[in-house]
Amino acid sequence: MKRKELLRRTVVLGIISILFSFGSSWGQENSPAHIGIIYPISTHGTRAVDYTNNISLHAIAGLSGGENGFALYGAAGVVKGDVSGFQAAGIINQVSGSLNGVQMAGAINLAGSVSKGAQFAGIYNRSNGMLQTQLAGAINQSQQVQGFQAAGITNLTKELHGVQLAGAVNVADEVNGSQFAGILNKAKNVKGVQLGFMNIADSSDYPIGMINLIKNGEKRIGLGTDENLSTFISFRSGGRVLYGILGVGLNPQYESLRFGFEGGIGAKIIDKEHFRLDAEATSGTLTDFKGKDFTKSGIRILPALRIAQNLYLYGGPSINYVNTDNEDGKDLVKLKVWDKQTTEHYQAVQVGFTGGLQFVL
Repeated sequence: MKRKELLRRTVVLGIISILFSFGSSWGQENSPAHIGIIYPISTHGTRAVDYTNNISLHAIAGLSGGENGFALYGAAGVVKGDVSGFQAAGIINQVSGSLNGVQMAGAINLAGSVSKGAQFAGIYNRSNGMLQTQLAGAINQSQQVQGFQAAGITNLTKELHGVQLAGAVNVADEVNGSQFAGILNKAKNVKGVQLGFMNIADSSDYPIGMINLIKNGEKRIGLGTDENLSTFISFRSGGRVLYGILGVGLNPQYESLRFGFEGGIGAKIIDKEHFRLDAEATSGTLTDFKGKDFTKSGIRILPALRIAQNLYLYGGPSINYVNTDNEDGKDLVKLKVWDKQTTEHYQAVQVGFTGGLQFVL
């Protein structure tokens, strides 16, 4: 047990010493190969930082001044100069210079300036320059991405030309492309699409989310009712073209379908000083929270007239698909064009109407 503990400490200390070691110069000599166990137990010994290698193979950890081909490490690889080619490690890769190639690590990739390259890591990628691709299980961070950046949790970049895909959050300053996140997209100027539950930007014409806080966009509070007298207070927010819809409401007719929730997206077709025309795709539910629901999904066209400063009167037709397992829900279907009764559910396609007031914040 004491020998195993001593070996473990030796390996850890060796990796730490490599990660924090600095040479006064590196890459002064070219070498066809560098083979070792852990620094300085290698063919280049304590002068490892003075060589740029075509091939590097290290059982645990390796140190070099540069790599120009293929480098493979059991745990950690540290390069004080540039890497051109392929670098892979079981835990961590660190490049102080530029990366022109591919980094793959079980946990962490770190690179300086990147002129052309890609990083793939189980946890975290960081680049101080530009690259084409970053894929990480948790977090990506880069100054500039010209391609694809995907992470299980968060992507961070200053400038994006391409696509960001994150399980939780995307953050960028300038976006010329698209952001897709499970929770939040945040940017300054977006020329493309933002898709997430919440989108935040100074400028973004095509946000797709329930809540969109766009500085040069629009936010509206509405009070409206439909052909079933289901009445909703709604919040519409978005950019100059697309916006999101989030609403809560009540149905006064049936206690078993008392409470309502609504969400969707809309598009501004016409937006003049005194008249506007919107098209919306929405999905809503009426429920008593006891297992019997009434769901309605459809498309509606909503012309609106400005009747006062920032106040609009709107109303228009809709076509909806209805699905309910509540007996009272069948009574809410009026102008149906098709219906079907199964053992447990009633389905129908119906024509409806929605109207109300909207106040522009």
